[in-house]
Amino acid sequence: MNMFESILFLLGGLGAFLIGLKMMGDNLQNIAGDRLKSLFNKVSNNKFIGIATGAGITAVIQSSSATTVMIVGFVNAGMMTLKQATSIIMGANIGTTITAQITALQSLPITPFLTALACVGAFMVMFGKDKFTKAGMLISGIGIIFIGMRFMSDSMDNVSSSPQVIELLASVTNPALLMLIGLVFTAIFQSSSATTSILITLCSVSLDGGGQLMTLRSAIFVTLGINIGTCVTAMLASIGANTNAKRASVIHLLFNIFGTIIFLLIIFIAPLISEKLAFDYWLPRAFGPVSTQIAMFHTIFNVLATLVLVPFTGGLTKLATLLVRDKKNSQEDAEEKIFAYIDERILKSPSIALMVMRKELLAMASLAKLNFDIAIDTLTNLNFDRKKEFEEREQRIDFLNKKLTKFAVKISAKDISYKEEKEIASFYHVISDIERVGDYAENICESAQELVDNNLNFSPKAIEEIMMMKGAIDKLYDFVMQAFEQKSLVLKDEVNGYEDLVDTYEENLSKNHIVRLHNSECSAESGGIFLSIISNMERIADHFRNVFTSMSTYVSAVKTKASVKDETPLADVDNSENVRILPSFPAENDTEQKENEVIAQVSTNDKDNK
Repeated sequence: MNMFESILFLLGGLGAFLIGLKMMGDNLQNIAGDRLKSLFNKVSNNKFIGIATGAGITAVIQSSSATTVMIVGFVNAGMMTLKQATSIIMGANIGTTITAQITALQSLPITPFLTALACVGAFMVMFGKDKFTKAGMLISGIGIIFIGMRFMSDSMDNVSSSPQVIELLASVTNPALLMLIGLVFTAIFQSSSATTSILITLCSVSLDGGGQLMTLRSAIFVTLGINIGTCVTAMLASIGANTNAKRASVIHLLFNIFGTIIFLLIIFIAPLISEKLAFDYWLPRAFGPVSTQIAMFHTIFNVLATLVLVPFTGGLTKLATLLVRDKKNSQEDAEEKIFAYIDERILKSPSIALMVMRKELLAMASLAKLNFDIAIDTLTNLNFDRKKEFEEREQRIDFLNKKLTKFAVKISAKDISYKEEKEIASFYHVISDIERVGDYAENICESAQELVDNNLNFSPKAIEEIMMMKGAIDKLYDFVMQAFEQKSLVLKDEVNGYEDLVDTYEENLSKNHIVRLHNSECSAESGGIFLSIISNMERIADHFRNVFTSMSTYVSAVKTKASVKDETPLADVDNSENVRILPSFPAENDTEQKENEVIAQVSTNDKDNK
């Protein structure tokens, strides 16, 4: 095999390694999707929890760069503070060493069995379904990683026979130059895992006269450069982000720079004290094969750097704040963002993107509910002072309807599990339902304007009944949003009960209004408007319940009920001839007494009509 062919095989092996790494990471994410989301949900100000979270997430997605890019997105969206991001970034640097440890297994005699996993996984994909298929892709990814490593190792054996290559590598001994090489190659590949694997391959190649193609000492300096180079991806991702997001990427860079400085001091000072303190003395004795030595140094570097710097997370945050100052006379951070939580960078992990989109839908729902509250307030008081605020929010809801749909399409295009496919499919309907709530609130505002334009008004009794119906919708909304946020169906009885209550109100309030028309208490013109309003309110309740029922496609039903924030019991419905007893709910006034008055009036007038 000539030199040109060896280089082609080297590139082919590298390509196979990167594909295998992506297959393993993507499918590990799919399998551990819910656990991955729970890790981010546990983010707190506790430094050690943050470190564990960062390490766990990076071990799953197999890329500290991807984790840091997502963290930049979270900080940019305001979902994570800079202090929380700092500890997670430290943990991400520990989690990324898992890949090097996996790669180091090539020195063991089990490598042929590991490469055979590519075939095992392929059969699992061919004959399996859903999670079994994902597991097959994961296993195939591991096998392809070792196939790629074998290709790179075999091609390097041929490259190492070239005197020019040996002379070139032997001549590169300057620590600064070696670190620069590691930095540049990591920045090019956008993956510290790929660069570390190539480094392990270089050091694993033995020369004919004895020794390795690259010495352990040189590899240590390259590893330090690799750790700095992995920050480039996050730095690029922070372009266009807000000030705090840029600071998060700078913290990642500062952590690795300070960690490198600490280890450089150890590397140069320790041998002066004793040769036995040098890394190139005790690493071979402690960890055997050179591939394991490099992998262990990579892990030791990140663990020790984290332990040394974790007390100074506050200092790192302050330094990043000094380096990336708030822009004067700039509206960069004050401008309204497209989303409350979503950031495009979060798409690096589809499972996390789904979790964040749920939060965004909750925020959109709160906008629609606020507009509904304003609409009822405008109707009952005929006060249009908040009309501009209402219109701006309605435009915002319509805008989010389009943007969230596009974001959902982007998630759908990712490699996600079947359960996540059903979840994202339900989100399309949720987006539409929330947008329709805003539209019906707008209809109620238009009805209020119609009353003013025609010099009409409702009787105090009609206003009272509207407020009673709104009270039921408020409770329905609270239960639906609580259930949607927790991704749980345990509140099914409460949701259905209050939605049925709204339906009952629409039926009985329509009868009441007809009675008022017969008694000349209301005009025919205002009567049509009243019926339109309660119809719009009933449809709002329908759409809120639709948000709840949308979860039935991907959330398993539960038999036991969990505790809820409001445990007001719902009474049974008595379908007697003339009276339907309404479930009670807490409101500001004596609602129960007023409900009984409504029921009694309907019952009495029905008897009179007969």
